[in-house]
Amino acid sequence: MTEPSQGRPPVLGDADFPGYAMGTAAQAIGVTPAFLRAVETAGLFQSHRSDGGHRRYTHEDLQRADRARHLVDDGMRLDAAVRIVDLEYQLAAANMMIEVLRRRLDDR
Repeated sequence: MTEPSQGRPPVLGDADFPGYAMGTAAQAIGVTPAFLRAVETAGLFQSHRSDGGHRRYTHEDLQRADRARHLVDDGMRLDAAVRIVDLEYQLAAANMMIEVLRRRLDDR
């Protein structure tokens, strides 16, 4: 995964660059545009909007939506899938922070 931009606008290649239009994003992960709208409505992420008001998605958004799709395909309700994906990302962020703090302690 590409590191998020830090203190600068996102650029192509950043995980947080909103470079995917709705149709391309849906096709890339094998879902319908309605599925992307549904996971956004359920709170999985908040899509960016182009100047014309069209939804734009980041690589990170697509990774989350794809994970939710797999859970739904396995029979999970959409709201439960969104919650699980959100918790998985929170856990990953907490584990990364633990690793950073461990390194700081080791450097002492």
